[in-house]
Amino acid sequence: MKNSIPLLGLFLLVIFFTSCKTETEKKAEIVTDNYVRFVDSVTHKTTADATANWSTIEKYFEKQSDELNCTIDNLDDTSAFDAKIDSATAKYEAFRNSILQQKEVFKAVHLSAK
Repeated sequence: MKNSIPLLGLFLLVIFFTSCKTETEKKAEIVTDNYVRFVDSVTHKTTADATANWSTIEKYFEKQSDELNCTIDNLDDTSAFDAKIDSATAKYEAFRNSILQQKEVFKAVHLSAK
């Protein structure tokens, strides 16, 4: 009986720390999924819509990215999320580059027409 009380206390501490880590990982999974969904929704817009609303899209992307980075920084092991995040970020960067190129072409055409 004397040995069971300290073992029970140790067991409860292990469960407590394990459950906290699980909650942090669940939050990181939700934030990562939101980030991926945002990138997917943005990259499926037409380029005309994206070009017209680019400043709003860029601000919201920064907000999503900051939230994701803060959440991921709280994890010890991010390997479960790295592939999703890297893939979505690469997709966004490619889309952003195409939008910025299109804006430059539009400016050049607009300036030459004057």
